Amino acid sequence: MLDMEILIISSTFVLSILMISSLFFWYKFPEEKYTKYFSLFSLFFFIGEILTSSRNIIPDVLSIIIGNLFLISGYIFLYIGIKALLNLEAAWHNRYIIPILVTLLGFLIFTYIYYNVGMRIIIFSVFCVLYGSVVGWIFWKNVRKNFKIIDYSSSLFFFIGVVIFILRTFWASRIEVPANYLSTTDLMITLAYVYLIFMIIWITIIQTINIIKIPLAKEDKK
Repeated sequence: MLDMEILIISSTFVLSILMISSLFFWYKFPEEKYTKYFSLFSLFFFIGEILTSSRNIIPDVLSIIIGNLFLISGYIFLYIGIKALLNLEAAWHNRYIIPILVTLLGFLIFTYIYYNVGMRIIIFSVFCVLYGSVVGWIFWKNVRKNFKIIDYSSSLFFFIGVVIFILRTFWASRIEVPANYLSTTDLMITLAYVYLIFMIIWITIIQTINIIKIPLAKEDKK
């Protein structure tokens, strides 16, 4: 089983690459809105990763509450960015505050009222299942004629993530998860990080391909 420190370092490294490339593309091609949202996704996820991986080192309010808040907000920015990538209406709406507040409430309850690591994992996993399903469906239903292979592959990739987080939800509901679970090498924890790494790499690839093929993408909008 892979060492968790290696997985955490690897995920933050690939997030850094996505952040740098997205910021560069945002600067060079400001009309491509998805570069802005991919930048925000990578930045928020990077901060969230640093905070959550510092559990037992920094206070719970930072490592659990604020850290997961950054992760969830980052995933929503990814969702908006993918809609922009597919030439759909993409902008921040106040309705996105609802899932953020719901998950925040859940983390507060299962951190300060009834301490339960498993329930926090379930809350985050359910969020990933819901948004992963929506993203996978969006890719499948809005395939672009010049990017069919990429869009269908992206759809499949996110549906695989949905399966992983469904399994993670059942796993967390059936066993007692230790408070220092990030120091373990449990299959479900390892699998989630491995998926995260490959998801970030894939997003970096499809963003780069889309930038390279901007003329085709603009023709597809007409």
